[in-house]
Amino acid sequence: MNPLPPPAHPYQFRALGLIKGSLKSIPETYAQATLVATDGVEYPATPGRAELLRPFTYCIESGHTYWYYVQPQPRSGGTLGLSVIRILALPEEEQDPDLEDEPFLPAPEDAEEGFNIRGIVEPHDGFIWVTVRRKPQGNKQFPPLQLRLEGFLPGAVAGEFWDLLAEREGHELLLVDGSRLLTAVA
Repeated sequence: MNPLPPPAHPYQFRALGLIKGSLKSIPETYAQATLVATDGVEYPATPGRAELLRPFTYCIESGHTYWYYVQPQPRSGGTLGLSVIRILALPEEEQDPDLEDEPFLPAPEDAEEGFNIRGIVEPHDGFIWVTVRRKPQGNKQFPPLQLRLEGFLPGAVAGEFWDLLAEREGHELLLVDGSRLLTAVA
């Protein structure tokens, strides 16, 4: 799953994905859009940081396809929402020739969609809950992110720290592979 960067340290918690698609506006909203993936599935999306508001708005207005680094944000009703944290242009051979002054760095030519989820697992029959702890920003604390992945982890025990690879199918994340990093995390 390229080009997801490696974690900053061996036991870093994270929920990071890469999706190719375009943003379309949601009437009468601010800093919200719908990310339409190349397979037509639609996800509610917001910019992950204030400094992404202008590029996020540019993507909505242009209507062009980009690669988006995203953090999954479960929403009510089982909908998978996405927080956009970085935007990459299509590789040169895929870019629209009418697009002038591309404001984003290009994505690698071998880019693939996928998610890397690193957290504490709680296996169930046919699915896994993963708790991803989020680091505070200044004095602001964030509750842990709870993600549901469809699939089975052989030998997994509740409370272990795992590095997981997943793919999206509709509004679900499907487990592709995983490796245990720590046993019995408190």
